[in-house]
Amino acid sequence: MAALAVQSCAVPQPSDPAWSVQKIDSASLEFEYPPDWSVREVAALANDPAGGVSYHVYDADGDLMAWLDTGIITDQVCMGMQEPVTYTEYDSQPMPELKSAQGTSQRFVYHSVAPSAGEAMVTYAVVSAPPPTAEQASCGLFDFFTLTESSGGRFSGVVPPDAGSGVSAHLEKAAAYAGSDEFRDVKRMLVSLRSSD
Repeated sequence: MAALAVQSCAVPQPSDPAWSVQKIDSASLEFEYPPDWSVREVAALANDPAGGVSYHVYDADGDLMAWLDTGIITDQVCMGMQEPVTYTEYDSQPMPELKSAQGTSQRFVYHSVAPSAGEAMVTYAVVSAPPPTAEQASCGLFDFFTLTESSGGRFSGVVPPDAGSGVSAHLEKAAAYAGSDEFRDVKRMLVSLRSSD
């Protein structure tokens, strides 16, 4: 397993009045997003009996940039891939303002996993887990964070491959994306997710 990490421990920027704030009172959460982006509540994917909410975030062109779901109970079962995979972490930042009733530390991560054959996955997400071991990476990306005592959530998005491109081109796109203005906004938005109570 190869890992290339560009760690960022910078303190999140103070609230920018030009950015909008989405408050989610039922989950005691809030996050900021660019003024020309939009947030829509959608049918909840929650499987926790206590409930949850789901939101989609779209950029100015109407492209889906991230989804936020709460009330998610996960039980990952790793079947393992048949070939070696390469896990790469392009960026990471702690998120101390997002509290978990389970006592975990949350962080933002931008990462990819690429099997020796097949398609690579490139995502940005809020997670509770530390960087995976080689065995864990072979299970794919686990883009969830813990929140309540019984469940967690997901605030994540994907960097899709360009049409007709192969794994190498997709990973080159992923590395270049880390330096883009769009990524800067995506990261700032996800890192701004915080507990509001």
